[in-house]
Amino acid sequence: MSKLKVIELFGGIGACTQALKRLGVNYEVVDYVEKDKYAVKSYNAINGTDYEPQNITQWNKDIEVDLIMHGSPCQDFSIAGKNEGGDEGSETRSSLMYETLRIVDKLTPKYVIWENVKNLLSKKHKHNFYKYLERMEEMGYKNYYQVLNAKDYGIPQNRERVFTISIKDCEKPFIFPPKQELKLRLKDMLEDEVDEKYFLSDKAISYVLDINDTQKGTKWEGSTANGSINKNIAMTIGCRSSSYQRAGITNFVVENCDEEISVKDAKNYITWKKILKIRKLTPKECWRLMGFSDDAFDKAAVVNSNSQLYKQAGNSIVVDVLVEIFRNLIGG
Repeated sequence: MSKLKVIELFGGIGACTQALKRLGVNYEVVDYVEKDKYAVKSYNAINGTDYEPQNITQWNKDIEVDLIMHGSPCQDFSIAGKNEGGDEGSETRSSLMYETLRIVDKLTPKYVIWENVKNLLSKKHKHNFYKYLERMEEMGYKNYYQVLNAKDYGIPQNRERVFTISIKDCEKPFIFPPKQELKLRLKDMLEDEVDEKYFLSDKAISYVLDINDTQKGTKWEGSTANGSINKNIAMTIGCRSSSYQRAGITNFVVENCDEEISVKDAKNYITWKKILKIRKLTPKECWRLMGFSDDAFDKAAVVNSNSQLYKQAGNSIVVDVLVEIFRNLIGG
């Protein structure tokens, strides 16, 4: 196969590049478009490049390209965001998906891959999703889409995203990769030694767990052999799977379990083991949970602060999911 020419739009820390590299594809990134200067620093450090930040609304180059990968901003489609939507001309961040359509129309690549949050398919936002599909069809593309979860492709976190694969002059249907058995657990992604600064104080632990059921909105979910805690807390190491949802912000790791207690929810009592130590996931652990190697993280960590590294992980695409998509799309 000839060298695959790739553009990463809204490129972040380069999940697409990492997936192609891991798969051993003969590829070339002909451009990388990202406005966030800190993400650009990380991308350059990881890949030995010297890109400058670029605003996609001003991008208008004439270059040859086979694949456009874009994970346009999801904040305005996300439940966690303000739900402002992405209507064309609204100037929300999520409306930048229409800039991708402009660029696709100009460059006519063979493949276009779009990743976004599952809530894009909700009643409030699906009209924009369907409009995207219609525009792609008008430009000669056949579209395939499916919600894929990171935990089904080797990464122990529950992260559902919509992946849309568009193929120009499609000769055979695209088939999404089958689910895989999850062999890794959260404990396999954790660092052996963690600085004390990542551990919560007793006061913070009480607030997070809300044992007295006084925190508004607290929701206790089910129970297992070792019990259950708030859904935003990563489950007990070695006992349960990860409930990681957003890099390092509201996600915690339980270090030890001991002493059974009962917690009352709206319906019944849930018995679980008292948590002795809780800490935040480290930036490196968050990057691991997005499928990035420690080598990639270490290079980015030289040029960026922890706060930026957390943000970059949260905004990225899970590399392992892309690897399986590319395997079915272009081989390797």
